[in-house]
Order: sequence, then structure tokens, then C-alpha cells
Amino acid sequence: MNLGAALFRLERPFAYLDTDNVYKEQGNQVNNGLELTAAGNVWQGLNIYSGVTFLDPKLKDTANASTSNKQVVGVPKVQANLLAEYSLPSIPEWVYSANVHYTGKRAANDTNTSYASSYTTWDLGTRYTTKVSNVPTTFRVVVNNVFDKHYWASIFPSGTDGDNGSPSAFIGGGREVRASVTFDF
Repeated sequence: MNLGAALFRLERPFAYLDTDNVYKEQGNQVNNGLELTAAGNVWQGLNIYSGVTFLDPKLKDTANASTSNKQVVGVPKVQANLLAEYSLPSIPEWVYSANVHYTGKRAANDTNTSYASSYTTWDLGTRYTTKVSNVPTTFRVVVNNVFDKHYWASIFPSGTDGDNGSPSAFIGGGREVRASVTFDF
């Protein structure tokens, strides 16, 4: 089992289009965080690949007091993923997978008066590896967003002028079934 941990601090200028139609830096985006990962074999035929990030994404020293020390728009405080793959010892060519993704609630405007809800999606899949005419071949079937969860995938300010305005968002993908064949020449 491989385990990892990282503490980090990222700072970058916060810029927007000012009323004089010129981009200006007005404060900083400061992200303090902790990332934890685990990957490896946990039981005969069962492997996991996982990670979680805890983040404190803040706008600092902005020109507008109502936006200073607020959560950055569209950036969750918690995001996590767990992928588990299993193959029966008697049939290692068949691999079954389950993947769960979690995204915490996100600020929808710079003053943090509106938020997009957290969401969790699940994916299920299988793959079979064999040889076709002596060429390594993998057949895959995956169902993304198995429970057809409706969620906002991206949240961002609609304007670039430092004013809150109405947030803009993209809807996350619905249930999707994919099938593929890969030949490894």
C-alpha cells in the first residue's frame, strides 16, 4: 500500500477587468490545503486508488471589503475520489471497478451569499483483457454517473469586473454508458 500526504500553500494574484477596461490585480487568491492519497492492494484481487483534498481557498486583500477573506468562487473545501478494482483470482483477465467522486459545496459569488450544493457521483465498469490474433486487446464497458445525479459541475462569476453579478455554471454530465476496444500494437 502506498500512502501519501502533502501540506501546501498556493498564492496567486486576483485580477479582474476594472471599470476603466484594464485588467488589474486586486488582492490574492490564497489556498492552504492538505492532500491525502492511498493506493495499492488491500486484499487478494482488490486494489484501491484514492485521494482527498481539504482546502481553504480564500480571496485576500481585495479592493472590495465584502469580498476579502471569502471563499473563492467555484472551489470546494473538500474533494475526494475512491476507485476500487477487483478481479477474481481464478479469472484475472476480468476486472470490475467502482469509482465514487465527491465534491463539496462551492461559493457561487465573491461575497459568499450563494452556494452550489455538494454532490457525489458513482461510476461502474468492467474490462476484459485477452489476445485477438496475437494482439493484446482490452474490451471495456463503463457506466458514468450510474444514479444520474443532477449537479453543477462548474461555478464561476459571470463578470470579470470584480462585481458579483450573477454566477454562471455548467450542468454536470448525466448517466452515460461507454464501450470501447483497445488494441495494443
